[in-house]
Amino acid sequence: MTPEQRYRFDVTGYLHLENVLSEEELSAAQDAVKQCVDMPVDELPAGINSSYPGTNESVAGISNGFSFHKSLEALTVHPKTWPIIKEFTENKPRFDRGTLAVNTHQTTRMTPLHCAREDFGWPSTRYECRDGRIFC
Repeated sequence: MTPEQRYRFDVTGYLHLENVLSEEELSAAQDAVKQCVDMPVDELPAGINSSYPGTNESVAGISNGFSFHKSLEALTVHPKTWPIIKEFTENKPRFDRGTLAVNTHQTTRMTPLHCAREDFGWPSTRYECRDGRIFC
């Protein structure tokens, strides 16, 4: 990350990255999400499950949605975000699953940002700086 990005992350707790995806990358990802959402649940590839479209109480999710299409998988290691992910994880990133969250007019509850381990306490949600590097 740049010094400015580190500072902004320290102050706000998140980064806003502009122009990460090209028009082609964005279009391909949007098309893949639409195809995944429109596919009947029983036709989804093995390992992918869907609760789309969700309800007012439950946000729609497609488990392992990133693996549905290469354009979505590419987002997990995108050259503009991957170096930042590696910096946050001390060059040891691990991505073993993920949910493609889909918010529509059918679902009024927005997916919140979360750690998925809040109940595990400080060791699982910590943020620290050591030797000029950020760890979270």
